[in-house]
Amino acid sequence: MLGKRMLIDTSKCTACRACMVACKQWHSLPAVDTEFTGSYTNPPDLTGADLTNIQFTEAVVVGKLRFLFFNNRCRHCDVPTCKAACPLKPKAIKRQVNGIVRIDPALCYPDLCSTEAIKPCQQACPFKSIGDGAIGIPKREYVKDGNPVATVMRKCDLCYNRMNTSPEATELKSPPFVSADGKTKSALPACLVTCPPGAIKFGVADAILTQANKRVNKLKTMGYPNANVYPAGLETHVIWVLTEAPTTYGIVPA
Repeated sequence: MLGKRMLIDTSKCTACRACMVACKQWHSLPAVDTEFTGSYTNPPDLTGADLTNIQFTEAVVVGKLRFLFFNNRCRHCDVPTCKAACPLKPKAIKRQVNGIVRIDPALCYPDLCSTEAIKPCQQACPFKSIGDGAIGIPKREYVKDGNPVATVMRKCDLCYNRMNTSPEATELKSPPFVSADGKTKSALPACLVTCPPGAIKFGVADAILTQANKRVNKLKTMGYPNANVYPAGLETHVIWVLTEAPTTYGIVPA
């Protein structure tokens, strides 16, 4: 596969949520209203203001209760069905040559593209939200200060504008983002830069997949016989190393 790929190693994740904070900071997204519902997953799902979300799952594994953590976000499909389903012209969903799939807010009009509550990009997404198995990953709604807010459709964009000086850059190896004051910033996604245990990697797609497979083989020698690379059999630019089967995490589809 050409382009870039992100690897999220759940065996290293501590569920500190630093990635969620860094994502909000980079995208200038507000904190949303939350409440304790009996689960540490908070907010309970992706929202129009939460582009990544740490999902907590309690599972009994070989007779022992374990916490499993899953950094939920857009998978950045190599052939994005959300892009194909977008009825707008020009399409609001773009796929860059490096594999990043992003939504152009200047072209996204959810109320014009469909009168249905679930929008075409959500219906077409094969990776339904963990919190609601009927709705795809792009989101537009959240609650702030007791008031419901609806935005354009939003999802993880792998911080494409940290890597490219132009949103339409066509080079696989683009120069790093440069701020208005001329100070060069990291060309890596914000979540990766802030991750304390180094659970997130980013690089050339095939090389990252090789790293993932090596990690799975290592975990199997460390007492995790069910370790696997997710998603299996689907070409995506975000992949995970899981210690247990996807169904144990409640991931849809498995």
